[in-house]
Amino acid sequence: MFKQKRIALLVAGLLLLAGCNGGSSADVSGDVSQGTTSQTTTTSGGGSKERVRLSVWGSSAEEPLYHKHAAEFQEKHPEINFSISYADVGEADAATNVLQDVSTAADVFFFADDQLPTMQAREVIAKLPKGYANKVKERDIASAAENASSAVDDELYAFPVTNDNGYMLIYNKAFLTETDVETLEGIMAKTTAEHQFVVDMGNGYYATSFIQYLCDITYNPITRLHTTNFNSAEAVDALQGVSNLLKPRVDNGFKSVDFNGAALDDLSDANGNKVIAAVTGVWNTELLKEKLGENLGAAKLPTFKSANGTTVQWGSFAGSKLVGVKSSSNNLGWALAFADYITDEAAQRYRFETNGWGPSNKNLLADEELLADHVTLKALGAQAPYAISQAKSVGSKFWDNAAIVGNFLWKGPASEESPQTLQATLDAFVDALTK
Repeated sequence: MFKQKRIALLVAGLLLLAGCNGGSSADVSGDVSQGTTSQTTTTSGGGSKERVRLSVWGSSAEEPLYHKHAAEFQEKHPEINFSISYADVGEADAATNVLQDVSTAADVFFFADDQLPTMQAREVIAKLPKGYANKVKERDIASAAENASSAVDDELYAFPVTNDNGYMLIYNKAFLTETDVETLEGIMAKTTAEHQFVVDMGNGYYATSFIQYLCDITYNPITRLHTTNFNSAEAVDALQGVSNLLKPRVDNGFKSVDFNGAALDDLSDANGNKVIAAVTGVWNTELLKEKLGENLGAAKLPTFKSANGTTVQWGSFAGSKLVGVKSSSNNLGWALAFADYITDEAAQRYRFETNGWGPSNKNLLADEELLADHVTLKALGAQAPYAISQAKSVGSKFWDNAAIVGNFLWKGPASEESPQTLQATLDAFVDALTK
């Protein structure tokens, strides 16, 4: 049973009027009234107010923003008594707790997009009514809307709140130039035993990323099987090219370690700049600024040469944080309205300025002044055309099997019993995902 870590109870007024946040009168009023259970209370002045209860799950970092947004509702719409409870349940844990006991799950919850297929298959998350779905498509970038939609019916099931769950290249400008980082060959030409390039090859999140733009992979959450050509001749040639570059340089220009650990510290002068480039995400931005200052550089992932000399663009995963609504909520209409409000342009702007969460809103992503000092987020945007949707592309079988491929590229066969060639390793990988 889920145990709440912290509860913040706030009573606020809420009345979502027709046209609020840009929706049409018909769309919004229809959405709010859907599945709503309420009570009427009498005020001291003799009037009556509708009372609606909602619960919200989010991370501890989100709680101060929740208080702000709920207070804004109270000031703007005092005609409704709106009682909201908030619990500290992070995005990574949302689906687990919803599925564990849906009767006690929050009405509104933040979650990572790779949890959507499971919740949709179990019918515990509400499909967005047409009015809200249209608003999402209008205000959020296409990749974020895709991350919030189902691979089964292509319908939207959540409101995007970020589009920053991905990775790019970061580097030390004291050692590498913009030209150097355009290619993997250029990076490796500048690395040494004292100044290395880091990729966590044993982590399935990165392991097969080299071919994720070159090749195709999709996941069916109903059959729990993948469709992919990751063992094609093109895939073998590309990954052999990567192996030819990295394997001979292990500990002499290249390291496969978790960058979020000691390798992050090795960026700094205090540790001798043992790492001068790495693949990571925007979650490390503040630490990167602290360690590198003006020498922090960021770019899309580089190209590299396959074994047959073809230029290949290094791919990646892309993902979003989303806000979903429980399908069995007693106040479904109000829950949808609140989820919509806390993910609109104004809310995303405040969230970015306060917590550094990268927005999914089109207007904010086009605001050069807003993003001027956020080099990692701009680099992630440059990588976006070469990224695939994590939620729609892979399922749970992918991660450990991808890690086997990644480790083969720099270490070779894991044992005498395991596949001895790259082709055999990729064939085993595809078999594990498709059968």
